[in-house]
Amino acid sequence: IAKKNGIIDAAQRVFNRNGYFGTTIAEIAKEANLSVGSVYSYFEDKKDILLACLSKFGDALTEEICAEINTFSGDGDLISTAKRSVEALMKSEQGQTKLYHDEIESLRYRDKDVYNHFEKVRKSLMTAITNAISAHGYYFPHQREQTYLLFHLADATEDELTFGDSSEVDH
Repeated sequence: IAKKNGIIDAAQRVFNRNGYFGTTIAEIAKEANLSVGSVYSYFEDKKDILLACLSKFGDALTEEICAEINTFSGDGDLISTAKRSVEALMKSEQGQTKLYHDEIESLRYRDKDVYNHFEKVRKSLMTAITNAISAHGYYFPHQREQTYLLFHLADATEDELTFGDSSEVDH
């Protein structure tokens, strides 16, 4: 498990430096201080490593965001909870280069497995948002649709604040 996690961490660093498409298994192996054969003993290919990276960091992000959303039930301050949630999203992408981010975003729409990963994260976060709002006694007509909009608004705001160069949003 330690070697596998080491490969995932090394891959994340190399993907950040070179982008996903500009990274080779040999570079990941070198970063992890392992042979290429050792990497292949844990992962089928580069995409398999990427999915492991997305899963590891996506699970951690989901856990952090869900914990933040659940504070809403305690303090009832929706605005502060939303700000803290966007800040947690931004924090999760600190250290991620724009190149790597943009390549992952393109894969999100071109690769079924990457898309499914992002859908899993989205569904988990939308469930957490809906549950926190409901637990506090709020009811919205078309709750699923409104939660969907809230999620995508927060995600788009975070992307713009972290990677955007628009003058429309105060960075």
